[in-house]
Amino acid sequence: MHCPHVQTGQALRERFGGWRQRLVRPKAVRMASKAWMPLGHHVVIVGADLVALELAEFLAARGRLVTVLEADKTIAPELGNKRKTEHMDRLDRLGVAVRVRAPVDKVVPDGVAFTPYGGTSRRLAADSVVIAGTPQPNTELYEKLVAALPNTAVHAAGDYTGLGLIRKATEDGAHAASAI
Repeated sequence: MHCPHVQTGQALRERFGGWRQRLVRPKAVRMASKAWMPLGHHVVIVGADLVALELAEFLAARGRLVTVLEADKTIAPELGNKRKTEHMDRLDRLGVAVRVRAPVDKVVPDGVAFTPYGGTSRRLAADSVVIAGTPQPNTELYEKLVAALPNTAVHAAGDYTGLGLIRKATEDGAHAASAI
């Protein structure tokens, strides 16, 4: 029996899908995030890869006081010096503090405890702490294809073969295409 006032999931998606799509657009997210974000005023980001730096820029541009703590001696190892400098210039203009050789010992209720290079453990107050981990490739599909197609050449491209951003992904794709 069909009830005319009951809509299927597909009908609901068709009716409201466009509305949700408009909300997810980058411009709408940027506008909405200026009004509200689920993060406090003082934010510590643990890690300094590209994603962490871009997040720091995003949060600082929305009025957050941001500190980036990196255990290693360099930031964004996946970037070249020119792009690192561009990010550091923007972070500097936005007032983001970036500390390298500053491993976090633990996250505490009011922030983080970290040890600066050659120093003693310190606490850094924060309302919110974001852990920016190291990206890990998901190799499941590639491995399944290799197993399923034993006599076929299967090529990997992009971050599967190591973090390298769009340039590396494009080069890997070109090499794979050339090998076919």
